[in-house]
Amino acid sequence: MLRRRFYNLLLCLAMIASIAMITPSAIAMTTPSYAQQLNVGVSVSTSAQREAFYTLARDFETLHPNSKVQFTALSSEDYKLAFPTMLAKDKRFDVLYWHAGQRLFNFVEKELIQPIDDLWLENELDNAFDGNVRQNLSYNGRYYAVPISYYQIGFYYSKEIFERLSLSEPKTWQEFIALCEIIKADGVSPIFIGTKSNWPATAWFDYLNLRLNGLDFHHALTQGKVPFNDDRVRDTLNVLQALKTRKYFIAEHQDFHWRESLPLLSRGLVGMSLIGNYVIQDIRKDMLPKIGFFPFPQINEGVGKYEEAPIDVLVIPKQAKNLSLAKKFLAFAASHEVQTKLNKKLGVISPNKSSQQQTSPLTKEAYLELSTAEGFSQFFDRDANEAFAKEVMPIIDEFMVHGDVTIAVTKLELARSQHFPTTTL
Repeated sequence: MLRRRFYNLLLCLAMIASIAMITPSAIAMTTPSYAQQLNVGVSVSTSAQREAFYTLARDFETLHPNSKVQFTALSSEDYKLAFPTMLAKDKRFDVLYWHAGQRLFNFVEKELIQPIDDLWLENELDNAFDGNVRQNLSYNGRYYAVPISYYQIGFYYSKEIFERLSLSEPKTWQEFIALCEIIKADGVSPIFIGTKSNWPATAWFDYLNLRLNGLDFHHALTQGKVPFNDDRVRDTLNVLQALKTRKYFIAEHQDFHWRESLPLLSRGLVGMSLIGNYVIQDIRKDMLPKIGFFPFPQINEGVGKYEEAPIDVLVIPKQAKNLSLAKKFLAFAASHEVQTKLNKKLGVISPNKSSQQQTSPLTKEAYLELSTAEGFSQFFDRDANEAFAKEVMPIIDEFMVHGDVTIAVTKLELARSQHFPTTTL
């Protein structure tokens, strides 16, 4: 018995000695590695957007098994309010969703966003994206964002009405006006607009200003460099007023949201609507063949073909803790395979030029227009100072109801002068 106890004691001592001899490196080799966590902030307003972003995360984790993507998802308006804090003060975030153009450059100027020229060069992204897209990501010769989605604002129309009245898609403003007259004479409202939503009237203003006065003038206007009492702005408002006076817009449009255009278009109860191609995700598949698309017609022959095409991007905060993994995530999101899958769920256009083969006919038409454009605007509230845009857009909404150019110009110029006391043009 004593011999057995002595033997057990020796065995225990040997085991303790063997454990003591294990080095820290040996422990590291035998312990499962913990995943690197990538914290990403996104704007999510629909179930389709949520599904698209979470699929993006899972696919990235499959490619990088030691990584874990943690999303913070906020609704669109909440996200816009929270973004400055998420970018500058909340040190959790490695990647953030945002918007291209002036909204991006405002934060670049404050040195809050990480430049990604190395990522851009390593992945040859100049070859992946059109110049008009790249221009809205580059500031002073450096790249600061990867584009993941964009959409074009154009006319979606009822094929039933066009076929019944033997109408063709208009190329010029004269053709567009003639088309509206024919639809109106048939007892149908030619144009749906839902000004209960805060952007459709401004989309009309943007496009008319682009077609009449060009992109440089439009950008100068959104940046407060041109007074709203400029004759060129009056021309834009006069054209919009004429459409209202001729009763081309649906009656009581201030009581409608933009989404209410869809059932009316698909049932042939309204002629057309100026809207973004994100609308495609909300159209039932059996209704899609009943909807057609054409771009905003030419008005001034001397003005280039400019399109309204807001671009959504991913950026890396300057204070990101996991910079290496963040760059891998952006490179992943830039690939055509990923963008094809992502934007098929979102119902919008992939910026990557190689992602266009598996999209719907309506999306392909919109992309074709963008790929041949001479330049992009990003929409008034993305091109302008946020506080300035918040004052301007309700005035344009109000103008769509009362239609008084003088009143609108006075209010718009007062808003501009409060934000920009001097002009440069």
